[in-house]
Amino acid sequence: MIRTLAQAARYIDRVGFCLLFPSKKLPLPSLIEASKGRALRNYKPCADWSGDFVRLWRWKDELPRKRLAYYGKYFRGRGVFLSLEFLAYFYCLEGNHGTRDEYERLYRAGKITADAHVVCTALVERGPQATLELRYGLGWEAKRGNRRFKRALLELQQRLLIVHWGTKAETRAWESAVYQLTARAFPKAVRATAKLSPDVARQRIAAQYRKHRAHAKPQEVARLFGWSRAEAQAALDS
Repeated sequence: MIRTLAQAARYIDRVGFCLLFPSKKLPLPSLIEASKGRALRNYKPCADWSGDFVRLWRWKDELPRKRLAYYGKYFRGRGVFLSLEFLAYFYCLEGNHGTRDEYERLYRAGKITADAHVVCTALVERGPQATLELRYGLGWEAKRGNRRFKRALLELQQRLLIVHWGTKAETRAWESAVYQLTARAFPKAVRATAKLSPDVARQRIAAQYRKHRAHAKPQEVARLFGWSRAEAQAALDS
């Protein structure tokens, strides 16, 4: 079982990538299950106020801030931890460049939306920002603006361009998430992508996944990681 932040970081380094909470649709290990030392069926985070849950809710903020692991809504909008080694592999597969003007290049190539580009620009110019500070600074106070903002944040997390970077008390309610550019938070991991090919990245990810599910089939791997079946087959055969 996991009881300390250091143990959580070592677990993420060992498994490479895992969920914060388990999902029936994503056959991946989760940090909450590792913390509790058992599999959890039909787990509902909103109903769990155990010590394990409280620790993990704090650790998802602390692990990135201490540069021990990436955390963001990466796999199908679910909260995911990536070790720094595997951050480089997944970052490579997203077609990111690892350059200072990365978000500009991706926007010009039509790979990110205008709203995502605006959010990146704000983070480049003003550094890490909390949710309300960032949204209001963009002039997106109304409901429609909030919807645009949420879509842009999810898009950027699913491309690994931004990372959850702790929280900040902006109101008397729940603390707001703070976001930072992944390239600034983890420059070494991002630079490592320049030496990687997509084929090698897929091979490393597939090999690691097979440590969790030894008999994983190409269609399962393709569906989970968004690869073609041919790419999954090649990665598993290597």
